[in-house]
Amino acid sequence: MNKKSRRSWLIVPASKPTQLEEASRAGADVVVLDLFEFVPERDRAAARDAIKDAIGRVTGGGAQAFLQIGPSAVVSDLAAAVWPGLSGVIVSRAETPEQIETVSSALDRLERDRGIAAGSIEIVAALETAHGNHAADDVLRASPRVTGATLGRVDLVMDLRPEPSGEIHLMSYLMQRLVIVANAAGVTPLGAWWRAPDRGLLATPDNTYAAAKRGRAIGFKGAMCLRANQVDALNRGYQG
Repeated sequence: MNKKSRRSWLIVPASKPTQLEEASRAGADVVVLDLFEFVPERDRAAARDAIKDAIGRVTGGGAQAFLQIGPSAVVSDLAAAVWPGLSGVIVSRAETPEQIETVSSALDRLERDRGIAAGSIEIVAALETAHGNHAADDVLRASPRVTGATLGRVDLVMDLRPEPSGEIHLMSYLMQRLVIVANAAGVTPLGAWWRAPDRGLLATPDNTYAAAKRGRAIGFKGAMCLRANQVDALNRGYQG
């Protein structure tokens, strides 16, 4: 597996050429080409058509290219996006080992058919539901391709609603648990320790840096972001 530093993970909709161009110049260690969270259904066919070129643009700018997919269109998304240059796949709303095994099997076939080194495309599991967090250990051990894990903070809070707040807020526990489960499974925990009123992926650069420093202190190795101006803050926060 590629062990290049992965401090900053900049998520960009694969349907937005202007944002893709900006992302390729942002200095992120990883650019995540999203086909699920931020791409409306009406735009997904066009995004799939463009993603092979997007991989080349991202890697040409010095970043690694990852793909973000959901559980509803695994076969179509992977068929469109697994090309030489793709380093990995983020599986959103991962809940069961079977989901990971399905992705891994599809990658086996596509690597073979497209001249990509066997087993080279990694999987990061995004644990965004109560079921996913409950099954975290099994999910992270479902395939040797799994090299990382992260929490989908917004989706997870919505799934757990009504969520306690203040002294008994669940997110602190879940973040610390992710670090433990990921290390036990031998994979990299990804995340940052955001504080209210930040919305995490949309935080200011200064607050992103502070969240990265706190995240690194508890064991996270890098984090996702949505804005190019957050990249440098993550790179500095997770440096070393």
